[in-house]
Amino acid sequence: MPRPELKCIPLLLCLSLPLYAQDNTGTQAPAEHDALLYALAWKQTAAEFQALYYQGFNIARMQVEDALAQRQAGDKPLAVVTDVDDTVLHALAYWGHLVRRQMDFFDDAVWDRWVAANQFTPTPGAVEFLQFCRDNAVEVFYVTSRDQGEQTQALALDNLRSAGFPYVDAEHVTVLRDSSNKETRQDELMAQYQVITFLGDNLNDFRRKYYIRSDVEGRIAEMEQDREMFGRQYVLFPNPTDGHWLAAIFGDSEPAASDANREILRQAASRQAWDDALENARAAYYEGRFAEALAIWRPLAQQGNARAQNNLGILYRNGEGVVQDYDLAREWLLRAAAQGWARAQFSLGMMYDFGQGLARNEQEAMRWYELAAEQDDADAAFNLAGLYQEGRGIPRNLEQSIRWYGRAAALGHANAQNVLGQMYATGEGVAQDLAEAQRLFRLAAQQDHSAAHANLVRYFPAGQ
Repeated sequence: MPRPELKCIPLLLCLSLPLYAQDNTGTQAPAEHDALLYALAWKQTAAEFQALYYQGFNIARMQVEDALAQRQAGDKPLAVVTDVDDTVLHALAYWGHLVRRQMDFFDDAVWDRWVAANQFTPTPGAVEFLQFCRDNAVEVFYVTSRDQGEQTQALALDNLRSAGFPYVDAEHVTVLRDSSNKETRQDELMAQYQVITFLGDNLNDFRRKYYIRSDVEGRIAEMEQDREMFGRQYVLFPNPTDGHWLAAIFGDSEPAASDANREILRQAASRQAWDDALENARAAYYEGRFAEALAIWRPLAQQGNARAQNNLGILYRNGEGVVQDYDLAREWLLRAAAQGWARAQFSLGMMYDFGQGLARNEQEAMRWYELAAEQDDADAAFNLAGLYQEGRGIPRNLEQSIRWYGRAAALGHANAQNVLGQMYATGEGVAQDLAEAQRLFRLAAQQDHSAAHANLVRYFPAGQ
């Protein structure tokens, strides 16, 4: 049974990793809603995330114990000042809701409904620490920035009471509706109490000076000035999803969900990035900027980089960004092949198999294909199997054909799965095995191989 005609593959198949996310149909699609995924997966599942809360509250407890031990008659009463959201209350289900709706930025309307739903959970260690404060007559003051209209204060009290926290009353809970500036209330408390520690998930929970817009370096510099205070007077908890750190990037603590802001976030996430020349060239190639790819690959190839040598050979073979030159193509492919680069060996096999710039020589093609196939190059294994199946320029050998089709099929090569399925269906070179034929056709069909779909209908019309 003749196999499908082999065609020269013009793509640089040695290059790996897609430039874009792929959906389950195999089509390329920009990953537009990924901004929260890593951060939320960490917050939702990581033991390390929870451990950081226990660590923070353990540090705070040691500070309280030390203050109690040093307390003398006539001293101001002791107090702890804490933020609420992401410090003592978790809103993980709110963020999970956004992710399930493919939303990737904070949403005020959803947040307001979430606050009213009162499904917050206490952060790890929060209840124990705050009750320890109560048991030792250390007052706890909650200072938070929220705005759910006239019900804001009542909702905040309900959220805190539901978590089982002490000191939840109008005197101890301050809700700022019109501002995120907590400094005025903090100063009032420090005038009346010896504030042992401030708890927060955001530098702005400690002092207003950290609320810096559109200046990442400036905000970091302010933090560096206070480095001795962290773990002493300030206890900071992790929050990678929201907070005033965003204002330093966007100029707004709650940026809109827009493509422009997604790009700003991408740039922020890659402020320090490895400039991978080979990956830059790969991107340029697939975007049709062949001259740019050539300018990167040529010096690397001259320095002996096998991947660059292979890719330079492909450019010359295909005439992409250069005048097509099979001699130069073969020269660079040979250099890469000599270093064991499987794709270069495969490409040399193609040149001999199809007579690209040199006389056709199936035995040379077979030699190069086999070298690449032994390194699990599926295309080389498929082409090698075809040479043996057809006996084209070499003795026909169906046993070897079955072997190499099987190797390619096991590596996920859809054409190999389909051709091998036909051989099992008809008993060509192998004992007829319809069950194995059906399995192979299905594997290929799952990759949208049209001939495999047709063969399933042809050989198994009843779906058996």
